Amino acid sequence: MLVGWLNFPDFRAAASICALCTAYPSAALSWKVFVTGHTLTIDARGQDSIEVVWMHRAGAGACLDVLVATLVTIAVLLVTEIDVASPVLLAGLAVLTAADAGARYLIIRHRAG
Repeated sequence: MLVGWLNFPDFRAAASICALCTAYPSAALSWKVFVTGHTLTIDARGQDSIEVVWMHRAGAGACLDVLVATLVTIAVLLVTEIDVASPVLLAGLAVLTAADAGARYLIIRHRAG
């Protein structure tokens, strides 16, 4: 309501946008405080599972791959002077990271089983 009053000519729009922006965080916090602590039990040895070990190995390998790919991309862009927008490069980096970590996890799981 305060945001709406501060933007008096557009009271409804400002109050609605502020309400929408605070709806998810307040619902998530309420869920964490009132539901999760009372219904879920935490496994004391959850970090010792083989899947967690596989995820750590996959993430570590993907980190090195992404670092090398980023350095190679920077070198190629500097040498060729190609103009590429930053959001395109960041989106490509995010996709590469997710695909690399996922592929490494699947390979590790396949080799183990």
